[in-house]
Order: sequence, then structure tokens, then C-alpha cells
Amino acid sequence: MGKIESKQPAPDIPKKISTWWERLQKKTQEYLLFLDPEDKFQPSPSALNDIFLMTYITQSSHLHMTDSFNCTTMTKQQRILLGADWVWAVLERPTKNPRIQIAVQILHLPERGGGPAEDIPPEVYTESMQMAKMESAHKNKAERMVDFCASIGNDCYALFLLFGRKGDPGNIYGVLSNNFHAAIGKTKINRALIENFFKGSRYLHTPTGMLQAIVTKRDSDPLTLLIKFT
Repeated sequence: MGKIESKQPAPDIPKKISTWWERLQKKTQEYLLFLDPEDKFQPSPSALNDIFLMTYITQSSHLHMTDSFNCTTMTKQQRILLGADWVWAVLERPTKNPRIQIAVQILHLPERGGGPAEDIPPEVYTESMQMAKMESAHKNKAERMVDFCASIGNDCYALFLLFGRKGDPGNIYGVLSNNFHAAIGKTKINRALIENFFKGSRYLHTPTGMLQAIVTKRDSDPLTLLIKFT
């Protein structure tokens, strides 16, 4: 019988995750808390997304993480069809095949322009993008990402990153689950539902704790975590 490969990521991954997230959150918080003294300018939701992602890519490359933990950014068409802004993946060694995938969608405070703003002007839609939009028109962006994860299986998680919450605009929170699809057809998956997870919550995982919980759970088990990223 061949050797069964471990589900664990490379031993140094949690430590590196902790390092890059510390640097990432400082840069992102700087812009989340930005206030123009003349109240004429504020970063757009799409700009905040880009700042977060650019900082992540820079730190990931600097820490040589791309062989074990990588990031796939979505094209405009993929964002429409799949609902995700990007997908993180824990890679197997030595094959570099995705062992665990985390589809990420950022939710912004209403005063910053709403929830998962689909900031793609209609004039730039190609015919195929328009068709993709029509095929999923009855579902919102959050539900499309949940469908995407469910199509892959229990090792694909939907992670909703909240760039600020009511009363706490400068911190980043997250709700991660491989079981959101159980709610489809019973309730609407939207920001209100995501925020509701935090009511009465006593424990919030760290980013490192989130990864540890994911890689140590049994394959068939559902998992839902609340995370405070900053």
C-alpha cells in the first residue's frame, strides 16, 4: 500500500501566515481608517480591495510562500460567474496541487459604497460576461460564491471578509464555512446573515488559528469559523 500523504501544510506555513498577516493588516488598516480633513475623498471599495491584494502578493513573494500557499485572482468574468474576488489555496508537496481552497469575497460598510460591489461598468462587459451574468441573475454574488465552493467539495471554503463592521470601521473580520450551501433555499445569503454570525459570539479565531482548524479537521466534517483578522 502506498504512503498516504499528510493533509498538513508545510510546517512553517502557520508562522509565515502570522508574519504576512501582521504586515498586511497594518497597511490595510491605514487606508480603512483614512479620513480626508476636507471630506472630499475616500478610497473606493475596489481601491481597498486592490490595496489589500497587492500587499498580500508582495508579502507572500517576500516570504517565499507561493510554493505552499498561493493566491489566484479572479478575472472580471470569473467574479461575475463565481462570486469570488480571489481564491487562496494550500498546496500539496511536491505536486503543488490545491489541497484546500478558500474563496474570498470582501464586504464593505454601506457608507463606503455597500456590500460586495460589482464595480464592473456595463460598457466593458463582453458578450460572454453578459451571458454569465444572465445565467446567475437569480442569485446574488454571495450565493454564487457559495455555489462555486459547493461544486468543489468540503475542502473548499467560502470566506466573507468584512472590511469594518458597524461601530468598528477600522478592523477586518471574517466568516468562513464549507457549509453555507445548507442555507441556500432557506434564507438569503447576504451581509445581514454574515453579520448575524457575530451576535453572542465569544471566541474569534486568528488567521493562524483559522488555518490550523481547517487543516486538522476530518474531511467530511462541516466547519464554520469566526475570525478577527486585525
